[in-house]
Amino acid sequence: MRAFLILVFSPLLLAASPPLGVNLAELDGWDIVLPADPIESEVFAAEEFQHFLQEAGGPDLPIVRAEDGDKRHIFIGMGIDVQSFGQEDFRIVVRDDTITIAGGRPRGTLYGVYTFLEDYLGVRFLTPEHTHVPPIGAWRQIGPVDRFFHPPMEVRWVGYEDNYADPKFCARLRLNWARGVPTLPVNDKDARGAGPLGGRSSFQHIGHTFHRQLPPAKYAKDHPDYYCLYKGKRWATLKPGEDGIDFKGSAFPYGMQPCLSHPDVLKIVTQSVLDDFAAHPEYLNVSVGQNDGGAHCQCPPCAEDLAREGGLSGNLLEFVNNVADEVAKEYPDRRVSTLAYSDTVVPPKTIRPRDNVQIMWCSIMTCFVHPHSDTNCPENKHQIETLRGWGAKTKHLYAWNYLLNDENRGCQLPMPNLRYIGDNIRIQASLGVRGMWFETTSSSHGNQFEELRNYLLARLGWDPSQDGEQLMTEWVTLHYGPAAPPMLAWIDRLHRRASDSGLHCRCLGGKFSDYGLDESDAQFGMDSIEMARLLAGDDPVLQERIDQASVWAVRAMIEPLWHLKEGDTVDPALAARMQPLVDKFFGLCRNHGVTRSGYVQATAIGNDEERLRKILRGRGSE
Repeated sequence: MRAFLILVFSPLLLAASPPLGVNLAELDGWDIVLPADPIESEVFAAEEFQHFLQEAGGPDLPIVRAEDGDKRHIFIGMGIDVQSFGQEDFRIVVRDDTITIAGGRPRGTLYGVYTFLEDYLGVRFLTPEHTHVPPIGAWRQIGPVDRFFHPPMEVRWVGYEDNYADPKFCARLRLNWARGVPTLPVNDKDARGAGPLGGRSSFQHIGHTFHRQLPPAKYAKDHPDYYCLYKGKRWATLKPGEDGIDFKGSAFPYGMQPCLSHPDVLKIVTQSVLDDFAAHPEYLNVSVGQNDGGAHCQCPPCAEDLAREGGLSGNLLEFVNNVADEVAKEYPDRRVSTLAYSDTVVPPKTIRPRDNVQIMWCSIMTCFVHPHSDTNCPENKHQIETLRGWGAKTKHLYAWNYLLNDENRGCQLPMPNLRYIGDNIRIQASLGVRGMWFETTSSSHGNQFEELRNYLLARLGWDPSQDGEQLMTEWVTLHYGPAAPPMLAWIDRLHRRASDSGLHCRCLGGKFSDYGLDESDAQFGMDSIEMARLLAGDDPVLQERIDQASVWAVRAMIEPLWHLKEGDTVDPALAARMQPLVDKFFGLCRNHGVTRSGYVQATAIGNDEERLRKILRGRGSE
């Protein structure tokens, strides 16, 4: 009787059994299945899966276009209805001897494969030259899994040269908003032609545009009233050298803004925007952004708008809204973008952005010594309130974040702005930010902690829910191996000392002392480098990575000399102490291809070397 009951009820028991996962160590005999008509990025996704599985010790699975049997397949770009998915949405399903990864076109499937490789194989795309692929081993059970992912940020970009120079690497980091990169073509409507890497977002960069849309060289002579009346003068009529105003080599004053209340200015700029959309049907947005600089118009109509809205953002947003109204008539599915930047960062009192207006909030005045969440940091408290205000006014909110030291030629100077990246991105996302541009600058890996910062920004921009501190520790551990502990200790000291100093420092400038750091922190870095060298032993790869990192420690050591100018006097004892460090720093720069100490080409590292050596020669120390 018992046997009979088992025979009768066993099908029911089997039907009720839970779905099974997959052991990645037992994929022999499987295949990788593509749809009958895949796009290039789906083919490349299958090849990436195949490559990294094999590198991890798995079998070299064939890629086919037709399945053989019901199970034991890895479906790439098929097997799931993705009609409602966005361009980067994907779903991963693992159960009962099948793995399915499919997403929206053109990048969803590819990004799904990279997410699978990271989360289930443990692959880490650390630098263009260093991908960590752990062995699968004898047992790697995953699932069952049924996971859908929609990227919280619709666009993401980190401005390091590695990402521009290596499109495959930036695709692996899921960066999609490059500016001016022909190897990352804009996608067309059906995702065809996007290339194997999935192309880039069709959203255009948001920046300063009035100088292009209302060029002074074309209009200023006959229509100086198109430009600002500032401090009682029409700036379009000023000549270089007049009133001590900085022209920065131009025929017109730096920072000269248009008169936003002038009806002809509105017509000209609106037509420029419409012309851009007509010439580029792939564009999803066009910028209408203030010029860099602070000479905003003070004519009576502009002054009246300013008083009514409590700030310059009201003048700008009213103008942009008017442009957007005309755009909506011809291009109802496109956006007009503008900057909440510097003088316009505070939201207006009453005006709201139109539904087709996109706001790029700029974090240029935030303090990076402290996290956004630190209410004891007055600048961050104020700036995050401005972001909160914009988030309450618009659903199209992006953020421009600055993560560089440029004004003091400080790209190689260690900056304590790594630890709070994760928290800051999460706060911005919680306040409505849906796209991020991270402004950085690089010089052939010469910037301090550049590769680590790039990794953190890319990973957290893709998925802000991750733990930034954990990601940082993992990267340093994987990249420096047994030499990681002293490197982590140095990073910890820089951040702890800066935070505890009580000082506040924004991006784009800062001496070591502005961060609350001094020579003892530089010496700690030198000692950490030496300890790391010992721990690395005879490993030439680790020794090279540590040698690269030593650029930053030595740069911090020559900080007392760095800010002097030709003709400045220097104490002979200081000169004698600095001489070997200067030799070492510029030697390291040559060895590691460091070309610049700042953002622009004028900050060539050779110029700094010539300057410092002249200062030292002035004291007879050479």
